[in-house]
Amino acid sequence: MDTPQQKEDKISPQAKWWVDGQRIRYKGFWFKLEFITASEAIRAHYTPLPSDIILASFPKTGTTWLKALTSSILRHSSPLSSSSKDLDYLNPHEIVPFLEIEIFGENPSKDITEISCPSVFSTHLPLSFLPETVKTSGCRVIYITRHPADTFVSLWHLYNKFGTEISIRQAFDEFCKGLVPAGPYFEHVLEFWEARDRVMFVTYEDLKANPEETVRRIAEFLGCKIIVEKIVKECSFEKLKNTSKERGEGVHWSGTKYDMFFRKGVVGDWKNHLTQEMMKELEDLADLKWRGSGLDLNIFNRSASQ
Repeated sequence: MDTPQQKEDKISPQAKWWVDGQRIRYKGFWFKLEFITASEAIRAHYTPLPSDIILASFPKTGTTWLKALTSSILRHSSPLSSSSKDLDYLNPHEIVPFLEIEIFGENPSKDITEISCPSVFSTHLPLSFLPETVKTSGCRVIYITRHPADTFVSLWHLYNKFGTEISIRQAFDEFCKGLVPAGPYFEHVLEFWEARDRVMFVTYEDLKANPEETVRRIAEFLGCKIIVEKIVKECSFEKLKNTSKERGEGVHWSGTKYDMFFRKGVVGDWKNHLTQEMMKELEDLADLKWRGSGLDLNIFNRSASQ
């Protein structure tokens, strides 16, 4: 295993996405050193229980929405659930902690032994950064992803708020090279896609096109009986966004105000930012990276019922 110094030697100094901290290339992915250290702690000390639920995602692909839906499903199916906190008063990120931050980070704010069952965690780490027991313990893993074009645009907007001062063309080029936080995107998605015999694979587009059916699938995967329409209404983009606004100056561990997690929440916003040539580059890259896996961009054009 690489020493911290060997990891430091893999720093990419030229990437302008690193406004909130330098990233290091580790196992093919770009993360802050503290997240790499946390991933090693997770692999060494985290043994998932069969009742555990892990919500995995690449940044800006529907993480907040999936946290809200899962929390709501558990709350309505069992009043005793550890995720029974009300979304009327809390941001989803306050309810579901990140494994690599609140649980195993440099300054963890939560003790894993004190979280009641079923425990729900989230992560932006690739599957290869998690313990092998995630695949064998019987815990349930849900991975949400989003079309790469909309993922890029949403990520670019978020980092502009952090002061990246990076042009969309340069940001796009670096995204395609994988030089973005938690990148490369295509490899991140592929790892979970290839494990979908054990992982529930959900797309943001499915949730937008057919929320009731997708929520029903998630609830069945979690073994929960719910009133689907109630969950969909409670976790609508508008309601979650308004709750975050009402929270005022609340700040997430990343330094991001809670209301910054909500922008447009639409599908196809890339058309307002990317040229057809840029889109063609993404299509060609997806074909190259995912060739032979059975995964392609058509997955983002299907409804959950298909």
